[in-house]
Amino acid sequence: MSSISYRASSTPMWPIRSKQFQDKSVVQAYQYRGSFPSEVFTILLGLMDPSSPKTVLDIGCGRGEIARELVGKVDRIDAVDLFPSMIEAGKALQNGNHPNLHWICGKAEEALLNPPYALIFAGNSLHWMNWDELMPAMKSARTETTRAI
Repeated sequence: MSSISYRASSTPMWPIRSKQFQDKSVVQAYQYRGSFPSEVFTILLGLMDPSSPKTVLDIGCGRGEIARELVGKVDRIDAVDLFPSMIEAGKALQNGNHPNLHWICGKAEEALLNPPYALIFAGNSLHWMNWDELMPAMKSARTETTRAI
């Protein structure tokens, strides 16, 4: 029987693997990803404190599937993604140019934000981020009633 050994790498893979999202074919293929059920949006809206302004931060937004769906039901959404190609694709889709949707190109860990936010979420992207940098940045963007998903 042969033996297999594994060695943990000290180099995180997310910086290397995340570069695939710069590829135009990956951006175009996003249309084939599964969509979020309508209940997701109802739940997200219900998580916000009704006495606070309905401001939302979508980190790692990609084409803004969640942001574009919520934008007509909140006061403002800041949607952050590292890749300009994803943001440009999102702007071209329904609600992508809504006046309450503010696209921010950059790392969520370093983005210039406009807090406070009632809701902060990372749909399918948190695993791509550097948590040691992200968590302090998100802490400064929240209030006592902010929900982070």
